[in-house]
Amino acid sequence: MSEPRGGRGRRGRELTTNEERLAAVEARLERLEGSPTLRERGRSVMYKVMPPEASKHFRNAGREQLLGIRSIVDFWIRRIDDADQRAGARSMERETIDIE
Repeated sequence: MSEPRGGRGRRGRELTTNEERLAAVEARLERLEGSPTLRERGRSVMYKVMPPEASKHFRNAGREQLLGIRSIVDFWIRRIDDADQRAGARSMERETIDIE
């Protein structure tokens, strides 16, 4: 059910004018923008729990895992290319079959 046009504020006081409603929204927005973001809060916790050196090691380990995946993908691409080349070479060699 919708509230009457004036509406009530969060604490129950009557907001009668658009200017008051706009001021309340702007004040709330200012409070929200001033608070740290979820990412900032998460980083703050991580800095308290994990030293920067450990973070560097984990970042490097993640990079090494991605490089490993790249090596696997490159290996299979080479195998597919080699198989295609062998199949192409075989199709170039025509065989004649005599039918009686």
